[in-house]
Amino acid sequence: MKPTKMNTPPRRVWALPAIAVLALASMAARPATAQTRGFSVDFTQCTEFVGVGPVDFSRASSLVQSVFTTLPVGSTAAIVARATSCASAQVNGGVGVPTIISQIGIEIASPDGTGDINNYTLIYVTDNAQLALAFRLLGLPAIFDPTLTYEFTYDSTGKSGELYVEAQGQGLPGYFLTGTETDPSGSGSDFKANWWYQGFAGVIKQASDFPNIAFGPANVSLHTSRESVLGKLIGGNTDADFHFLPVRGVYAAAHMDVTISSR
Repeated sequence: MKPTKMNTPPRRVWALPAIAVLALASMAARPATAQTRGFSVDFTQCTEFVGVGPVDFSRASSLVQSVFTTLPVGSTAAIVARATSCASAQVNGGVGVPTIISQIGIEIASPDGTGDINNYTLIYVTDNAQLALAFRLLGLPAIFDPTLTYEFTYDSTGKSGELYVEAQGQGLPGYFLTGTETDPSGSGSDFKANWWYQGFAGVIKQASDFPNIAFGPANVSLHTSRESVLGKLIGGNTDADFHFLPVRGVYAAAHMDVTISSR
């Protein structure tokens, strides 16, 4: 697990590093090329929280790009909140670095019939500058936040503990996750998750394969400004209802292929 970070108020709003900004500027007027058609990421020694719960269908659908179809769950839609911390993430086989990622999305019908779950990307934030830049060059507005916080502290049992995640950055409605989780007690299984977004060059698909991920129970809530886009989606400052799927995930390795295609 990546070492935890201390909070150091006041928090600053961060942009990408200067070299990344220059790269983005040079690419802004260009169509996607063979070098920017996609990339891959390998993750090792990770833990995560994933929460899926009900939100108002009309509010959720209004945030999903028209090329995608919001998945109805009874009379509601489903918000997906995820935060993960990995000892290493390698972009295109490069040098691995400790990485935190947090994503907020809305569950959608699978555009291509693949995946155990398919989500439209509302927010993608990471403390990995190379990863954020790779996404932004494809047209997904990933946010680089070097102060992104993921802390998990075990209690006296050594099996359960407290999770704290805090995210903010340029253009991001700041939010945090807090609650309790328990390590998995059973064996792992294969799970495939797809996240989608339509960028300037086409439809972006994040296809992640977790070949042996194990899940334990979690009781975590999401907090944000009620006036933010996220706050209006959940209908206030707090969303504590992730009863569709509240889990702590633990996995030794995962692979993500990010591709782009015209639709």
